[in-house]
Amino acid sequence: MKLQLQTLIELQKIDSEIAELEQGKAAIPRQIESGRAGIEEKQIRLKEAEDNLLALQKKRKDLEMDVATENDHIAKTKTKLPAVKTNKEYSAILSEVDAVKEKILVLEDQELELMEILEKKEGEIPPLKAHCKEEEEKFNAYKLKKETEAERTEKELEVIRPRRSQVANSLETKWLEHYAKVFNAREGVAVVAVDGNICEGCRQQILPQQVIDVKAGETINYCEQCLRILYWKENRKGAVPK
Repeated sequence: MKLQLQTLIELQKIDSEIAELEQGKAAIPRQIESGRAGIEEKQIRLKEAEDNLLALQKKRKDLEMDVATENDHIAKTKTKLPAVKTNKEYSAILSEVDAVKEKILVLEDQELELMEILEKKEGEIPPLKAHCKEEEEKFNAYKLKKETEAERTEKELEVIRPRRSQVANSLETKWLEHYAKVFNAREGVAVVAVDGNICEGCRQQILPQQVIDVKAGETINYCEQCLRILYWKENRKGAVPK
């Protein structure tokens, strides 16, 4: 019975190791996607900044075209002057020219303001690009590291799974079935130590006679509260997670 108990302890140790490896491996895709999301967010901010800059550049060109159009308007209006016959007509043409000039001044003021904004926005793009590139390089290195970690973990699992089968097959059927039932019901922990008179699984007290039996290790005992298999903490051969 001592051998069966030690086998159960070993099986729990292996299963805990497998669970830890599988949980770590399962977390890797989420970790990579989290990093990818951070990169995509930075790329979106860069794209928005570039699109905003393009829109401002287009607006400046539109203003330049508007100024050119109004200057053409002045030139065409002035060509009418030689043909005027009255002071009233002459004054009307000059008033029209003055009005267009005022409009041009407004457009040019808008263009100057826009140029200041453009200068600022153009200066923001290179640092954003550099930061984005740096973060992409970091992410690619992180992704490679995590993929390598996943491969290494899978190789470890390929080694430990056959060992798990070997250990499980050496158990008596009734204890293997009990172990499996409790393992599934108790979040992957079916074998725990008794510390003093406390079950380390459910933290409930063990009866004095059962403590004696567990300490002797001649029979397999389990906690009446949580049904986990018990062993005496000071006699364990390997660490078993609580």
